[in-house]
Amino acid sequence: MLKVVRYTYENAQEWDGFVEGSKNGTFLFMRAYMDYHSDRFKDHSLMIYDCNESKTRLVGLLPADEKDTTLYSHQGLTYGGLVLSRKAHIAEVGEMFTAIKDYLRGNGFRKLIYKQIPKVYHTLPSEEDEYWLWRHNATKVGCAVMTAVDLYATTNGTTSSRKGTTHNKLVREGYKVVTDAPITDFWPLLTSNLMERFNAKPVHSLDEILRLQSAFPKNIRCCTVVSPTGETIAGTLLFISKQVVRTQYISASHEGKLHNALDLLMPELIAMSRKNDTYRYFDFGTSMATDGESLNTGLLQQKEGFGGRSIACNVYSIDISEDGNGQQTS
Repeated sequence: MLKVVRYTYENAQEWDGFVEGSKNGTFLFMRAYMDYHSDRFKDHSLMIYDCNESKTRLVGLLPADEKDTTLYSHQGLTYGGLVLSRKAHIAEVGEMFTAIKDYLRGNGFRKLIYKQIPKVYHTLPSEEDEYWLWRHNATKVGCAVMTAVDLYATTNGTTSSRKGTTHNKLVREGYKVVTDAPITDFWPLLTSNLMERFNAKPVHSLDEILRLQSAFPKNIRCCTVVSPTGETIAGTLLFISKQVVRTQYISASHEGKLHNALDLLMPELIAMSRKNDTYRYFDFGTSMATDGESLNTGLLQQKEGFGGRSIACNVYSIDISEDGNGQQTS
């Protein structure tokens, strides 16, 4: 029998321990990361337990927040979905979906918006949810396109010849990549660029990203390009998970764009990641236009020029008011 309970701060250690040992969880699901924006999202994360006469064991997590009568997984995170143990099997995941729907229905929810964890973050095959989403009549309501380089492939991940020429030219001229730069060297450049181009600010404030880096020093790194005169002209933040290196922000100054500084930075970071056998993918993130549906083709082509290829990031909606558990009946 499965029991679904709402996460509370007293469960933080148990929650984090499960994420660490899961087959598809990343540090974004650790409570120190999720709770940094607790003032912006009303957390309603769920913990699923298998309860029997002999023992009770935690078998799944759903990082989530609530708004009105809808549960989201999770609006403050890049990706979401069920976090599963390495022993999870498909029948058990089916029971989890039924138990979650029963819990939500009993607590006045009408809809679940389910944002899947992209496949590249699975350390073991973990698409049980894909089957059960179908069985529970989930409707696809969103699909973003992520671009990733397969670091294990021998015929993929090669930069275009033009980018390679630019890379070599910048090296000869004395431009350098700094792989552990202070975030404060990069943040003014990023903030200025976003404001100028999109009248927007970074999702994280400087204080927030510094606190997150302090909490996860092995997972969050700042990498920059420095000109021969010592000026930071481009950079990115790397969010490093078990097998994925992800660029969370990418930006270049006017000088950086003039000299195509990213053509130096990205190949260097991909090569650095490829040398570490732990990492399987280099993730450039999504390339969506401001409407959330159209592709930013220029940005996408730039990422493909570094050897990246597309991965779908799906979002589903489940009507909680419907009865049924997705099981076949005789």
